[in-house]
Amino acid sequence: MLSDFGDLPDKEDLLQDSDCCGNGCTNCILDNKPRPSKRVLLAGKRNVILSYTKFRLLRREALESGSDGQVLLLHFAHAAEEDGEEVGDTVLEIPPGHHVMMRVGSLLRPYSPFWSDFMTKEFRILVKLQPEGPMSRHLQAVQPNDLLEFRGPIGQYVHDPQPAKCIYIIAQGVAIAPTMPLLRQVLDNEDDMSRLWHLVCARNLQHVYFREEMLEFAQFWNYRSCLYLPHQQCDTPACQKAGHCAQECPQLRNNLRYKETAKVSRLDASELGNHLNPAIPGQRVLVVAGDSRFQKIMAQLAIQALDVDPANIYML
Repeated sequence: MLSDFGDLPDKEDLLQDSDCCGNGCTNCILDNKPRPSKRVLLAGKRNVILSYTKFRLLRREALESGSDGQVLLLHFAHAAEEDGEEVGDTVLEIPPGHHVMMRVGSLLRPYSPFWSDFMTKEFRILVKLQPEGPMSRHLQAVQPNDLLEFRGPIGQYVHDPQPAKCIYIIAQGVAIAPTMPLLRQVLDNEDDMSRLWHLVCARNLQHVYFREEMLEFAQFWNYRSCLYLPHQQCDTPACQKAGHCAQECPQLRNNLRYKETAKVSRLDASELGNHLNPAIPGQRVLVVAGDSRFQKIMAQLAIQALDVDPANIYML
């Protein structure tokens, strides 16, 4: 749990309306003031990202490019020399399920890291560029060695391994990225008996990110996943005529890897209900990562299909 916070310097404690990006985020910075965790307090160092801080772009990798926008992997490291700080004075903590706010001039946008390093003060995000988005136009032009400002961490999600839980994590498209630390948090803890259901919604198999990591997760007894690919279409005459693959399409089956499960359909109430096993004990928790419409729909479906208490639903 995040608790026992110490007093913060004025510049980190002071929030203004201008700190809000105005996008209607579930976890608004005005409602979730960044605070140091027990881990940071025990380290006796300051979390470098509590106020807007410069980070240097180390790597920029284009994962795909299509009519609906380009997807970039961006890897940042704290630019300590820009802040005039000693390297060992600070750390970087971005807890699983939390995001950071990027600031470019007057533009503010939240992004959720899928990996971060406490000591080296580095993090990675997955970004889908929107053709007409102001921030997307800026990110389209950034190159390695450029500096960008971030502040955080912002969020409400906190996982307590005791008692064991049934955690359903639903991700839409590139929003699978912030779900990866949540999964690692459970799977890397041998004492955590929580069970995980990872339900990933994507256009097709080519739009499923982190497949290799998901295959690694599949080796754990308490991890299950399913891909929902309503627009999956191979080049066979039957699938081309239908506009999508059949559930038993041989080409789709051949493209799936060991222990991968995929459905050529959308994730609906019926499919959600198929993942419910009343015989498995534990509080049910739902985490939804995606756009606001997707989050709302999935939350409504899960309350009925999975019998999840609304108090145990988290939006990323």
